[in-house]
Amino acid sequence: MLRPASRPPRMDLGATTVKPRILILTCEPPDSPGGMEHFVRELEAGLDRLGYDVTVLHRLNTSPRWVARPGNKWVGYAADVALSWYLGRQVRKRLGPDLAAVVSNGPFGWYLPVLPDSARKVHFYHGTYRGQADVIRPFISLSGALKLKWWDSMVLERQSGRGKIVLCNSDQTREEVHKYFGYASETAWYPLDTSHFASLDKLDSRRKLGLPEKEKIGLFVGSSHPTKGFSTVQKLIDILPDVRWCLALRGSIPDEVVANGRISIFRDATRDMLPLLYNSADFAVCPSLYESFGYVVAESLACGTPVVASPGGASTALLGRTPLEHLLVPDVHSLSTFESVIRAILADPERYRAMVLRLIRPEIEKKMGAEHWVGRFRELARI
Repeated sequence: MLRPASRPPRMDLGATTVKPRILILTCEPPDSPGGMEHFVRELEAGLDRLGYDVTVLHRLNTSPRWVARPGNKWVGYAADVALSWYLGRQVRKRLGPDLAAVVSNGPFGWYLPVLPDSARKVHFYHGTYRGQADVIRPFISLSGALKLKWWDSMVLERQSGRGKIVLCNSDQTREEVHKYFGYASETAWYPLDTSHFASLDKLDSRRKLGLPEKEKIGLFVGSSHPTKGFSTVQKLIDILPDVRWCLALRGSIPDEVVANGRISIFRDATRDMLPLLYNSADFAVCPSLYESFGYVVAESLACGTPVVASPGGASTALLGRTPLEHLLVPDVHSLSTFESVIRAILADPERYRAMVLRLIRPEIEKKMGAEHWVGRFRELARI
């Protein structure tokens, strides 16, 4: 059983008592958009609350310009390899007896200097390119698939976790890491602000967003990229004419979506807008082809909104082996299954909402609630 998070012991270095230091190695600055960056922000804040002195090292504060901002695709490939060396060089400059841990991420961290005996080497996997490559193969070139599978994954990702305490964002990722890399690991999950993503009044949420109060509303949060299953969303829009759809999209928006009067588009929805969108909806859909975790699933369920989802890290963990397991659609291409599950929800949306809040939200709070999560991370990382 995990112990409650406590503050770390101060280190007595002669006449000076200092806070133990932790270095986090990552690709982009933590204020950038993205799942890995969100994880780094939450980890940094959580460890800081526990009393650690945390420094995040990334491409902009460790590397020369050609690595920090590569000029083209081919330079970018080289920069992604070189970044780990520059990160490791900065770690070397920061060695000392007060160093408690170095935490690396994804395909970054294959090079580290020899650390003090007291410092932990921790690596966090957010998924594997090997697991992703086969799934998204129809949407990328053969050379791109081979690069993802054999270079990015079997060389960079695998080497970055070698000889370290390995943690993962989901059981799915943990199984991939063992299958492809041969590493034993533990699932630490991702953090989620459950005070922000929480149940709100549905009608009030709709009023604030200017949505109709009495219509059935479905929600998709993501992008129009094929790997997010957007073609499935478009087909569901066509076969469910009695549903108004809210699409919170990042990036490009297809013209046919813009022209549809039954669709409300929220481009690049802000963090503050997302809970209103989840609470306005009777259901959400997440038909991704590959999701090592799937924040959309966890956020929606934390708000009480049922999610009809393909199997992924969060959907399988939170919906599997529960009375709501039928919300998992094993075959992401089975449009009829998505439709039948959605119609079941729409027959009694308040019953489903109550079940989500009673059965699923407590599990999210236990696995992902900020205070619980940082304590779990610290325990598993043994720092």
